[in-house]
Amino acid sequence: MHAKTNKTKGSQIRYSTEIQENVVSAILSGDLLLEEAMTKHGIMSKKTVVRWLKNHQCKKLRNQISQ
Repeated sequence: MHAKTNKTKGSQIRYSTEIQENVVSAILSGDLLLEEAMTKHGIMSKKTVVRWLKNHQCKKLRNQISQ
């Protein structure tokens, strides 16, 4: 299953929040390796997935701090 995307300026591709969350969840749970998640969802850039993982960790940390 490939990600539903919207093309923007140039060659930049935007992935839906749902796809981003699914990819991050699958990687963190150990269901998929980063490269497997990229292939499954048609993601071309490893940097994109790494950025999603970092953003997820930052959100998680902010939530822990605010509690």
